[in-house]
Amino acid sequence: MPEGLSQFRFPLLVLAVAFVSVVAGVLLWRVTQAPKPPENPTILLLPEPRSFDDFTLVDHRGQPFTRKDFEGHWSVLFFGFTSCPDICPNTLFQFGITRKQLLEKLDAAELPRFYLVSVDPERDTPEKLASYLAYFDPEFIGISGADSELRTLSIKLGIAYHIAPHEPGAEDYTVDHSASVLLLNPAAQLAGVLPAPVDGTQMARDLQSLMP
Repeated sequence: MPEGLSQFRFPLLVLAVAFVSVVAGVLLWRVTQAPKPPENPTILLLPEPRSFDDFTLVDHRGQPFTRKDFEGHWSVLFFGFTSCPDICPNTLFQFGITRKQLLEKLDAAELPRFYLVSVDPERDTPEKLASYLAYFDPEFIGISGADSELRTLSIKLGIAYHIAPHEPGAEDYTVDHSASVLLLNPAAQLAGVLPAPVDGTQMARDLQSLMP
């Protein structure tokens, strides 16, 4: 090989090696800097988000609440009631942990909204829901309303509940209900389910991985 050609190829080889090294370094940086998915995620995401029919309920401020109020933000729903002795207050307590931890990572406007959908409308008036939720987080939203509307919504979302027979006006009766937590996407579609019991810290990690 002519000496001039050999001297020309050597600098090209050096440049090629340098270029490959730079590309490899950039790719390695992207891999190491990219956010890692949460370990052992607890949210079971649906293969395709599921839409559901409109409804008319009332929030804890006494204002009408429809499906449209779920649009534009992620929503975390739990179906329960304020007289629930254990799973309901514990779930709301975990919601509080989740929201507090997400506030450390995201702007308030980016946070999902947390809802208690009461399946005990006879006892859970808007005033009682407002007072109850204030113990956990003043930003939590309570929803309830006519039993017919509640059942329409709950069936579409795969939630079951049963109110024990009782005399009108009775204060002491039981309500059985599903304990799973539901996740709605900003299009107001059912996007995922979190089986009970939920852990606030794990849920915060899972939700953060879904936030844009």
